[in-house]
Amino acid sequence: MIEELNFKNMLRKILENEIDSLNVEKALKNSLSRRKPRPCGFTIHTGIGCVFKCIYCYIEDMGFPWSIKKYSLNGYEIVYSLLSNPYFIPGEKGSLIAIGSVTEPFHPLTIDTTIDYIDKIAKYLKNPVQFSTKMYIDNNMAKLILDKDPGISPLITIVSLKKHRLLEPYAPTPEKRFESISNMRKNGLKPFLFLRPIIPGLIEEEFENIIDKSIEYGAVGIVTGSLRVSESILNKFIKTGIDVSELIKRLPRKPRGREQVSVYTSDIKEMIAKYARKHGLIFFTEACMANLYTHGYSCWKMIHLGYDTGVKPKQPSKNSVYEIASALNISVEDIKLSDYSIYLWISSGWNRSILLSELIHSRYRICVRILRV
Repeated sequence: MIEELNFKNMLRKILENEIDSLNVEKALKNSLSRRKPRPCGFTIHTGIGCVFKCIYCYIEDMGFPWSIKKYSLNGYEIVYSLLSNPYFIPGEKGSLIAIGSVTEPFHPLTIDTTIDYIDKIAKYLKNPVQFSTKMYIDNNMAKLILDKDPGISPLITIVSLKKHRLLEPYAPTPEKRFESISNMRKNGLKPFLFLRPIIPGLIEEEFENIIDKSIEYGAVGIVTGSLRVSESILNKFIKTGIDVSELIKRLPRKPRGREQVSVYTSDIKEMIAKYARKHGLIFFTEACMANLYTHGYSCWKMIHLGYDTGVKPKQPSKNSVYEIASALNISVEDIKLSDYSIYLWISSGWNRSILLSELIHSRYRICVRILRV
């Protein structure tokens, strides 16, 4: 842990001493310098807002506009902001990074920023990076992405072929996105179909066709993701005329206001997984696994599911976890290890538990669950 922290400090000093265009104060004020990691890793914004206005999108409920504003930090500053984040672990086996959560990273207004971020992260940090997109990626852009980060994990979002104009009124057509998959695969990248969100009542009739076309265009695998609906998202579905009876049946309760409620889709994911594997596609339920896979790494959940890249992560032990927790002055009362998860019950040091989780996850590539005693 001391080595990791020293490496982090060393990288920060290199940037401070060598980069004229680095604005340290600006980087430190940015929320990324304090942001907690999500299950997919640290989310990096190359812009704020989106113009596609997809009816299933939750960014409006989060306060983001249906327009795009270019992000304020340059590539050096985004790296410095990450290195200043108390939870971030730099390096090839460090924290995962995801680009594209609240904007379209390859929109004309954001594309230069996206390439700059990919370039600087690869040069200075080398952390595994993933992006999700609905834009058309031509051959030249695919080559440029490969040149900046050969191991990067591309996710191409396709939700529906029949209803795409109702669901995604201003986004490029699914056909253009299939072409993106083809262009990236031809140029040496490993694109995954991102079937997210799964929309019950609609996807059951479409997923086989979507998967077949993805295979035809060169996808190496598929990642699925669930649908979350707020009151406004549910109303948008109803206004389009799409039958939402199956969707509503799968809600544990109706959402209130901006509250986002997850729709039950586990059984549909199982159907999709079975079909994908039968036809030779890699299937992951979490985007982070695709990120590790394209970079040549495995996590214990991937190994449990039968996807071993040949580079197995370290095997965690209770003693090693106790040592990390002790170094952070965290009292761990009990530890339980399963095939691909580790559960920790802690009695003190809760404010440092996020760093503990990120250190364990980065070092052992295992799902971490921390519970308070």
